[in-house]
Amino acid sequence: MTVARIIAICLSIPLILVAGIFAYSRLNPVSIIVVTELDASPDEVWTVLADTERYSEWNPSIIESSGTVAAGEKLHNTVIFADGTMTFTPTILTAEPGRELTWIGRMWVPGLADGEHSFRLEALPGGGTRLTQQETFTGVVVPFMTSMRTDLEADFAEVNEAIGQRAADLRQTGAHD
Repeated sequence: MTVARIIAICLSIPLILVAGIFAYSRLNPVSIIVVTELDASPDEVWTVLADTERYSEWNPSIIESSGTVAAGEKLHNTVIFADGTMTFTPTILTAEPGRELTWIGRMWVPGLADGEHSFRLEALPGGGTRLTQQETFTGVVVPFMTSMRTDLEADFAEVNEAIGQRAADLRQTGAHD
C-alpha cells in the first residue's frame, strides 16, 4: 500500500464518520414538544408572539429580539444559553397570524446543529388556545446534545406560561384592541 493511499484512507475516515452522524441525525431528529392550554385567544397569543421588539419585557428565554414576523424574514434573537447568552439569526419559514410561527436557526454552518422552532396555536372551546411549542434538531452535533433536552423542556414550559401571562396582561390594559 502506498503512502498516498494510506493518507487518503486516513483523511476519508473522519469525513465518513461526519457524514454518518449527519445522516443519523436526519433520520433520527431530536424533538422537544411542550403543549400548554392558555386562557387567551389565538389572536391574543399571536399578538404576543409577533411583537418581537417586546420579548425582553416578558420572555424568560429570548431576552432580546428584533425583526419583522413574515415568511422569509430574519429575526435577531439573543437567548440565555448556559452561563451566558447566544445570538442567532433564524429565518422565518411560516408566519400565519393566529395559527403558526415557525423559524429555522442554524449554529454557524448548516448541518452542524439546525433547529426548526415552531409555535402552533389551536383555538379551544371557550376562547382559549392550545399552544404547542416544538423544536426539532438535526445536524452533526445533535446526537451529543442529549443533556440539553430536560433544560429545554423546562424552558419551553416557562415561555409558554409567560406567553399566556403576557396575553392576559395585554387584555387587562386594553393593548389588544
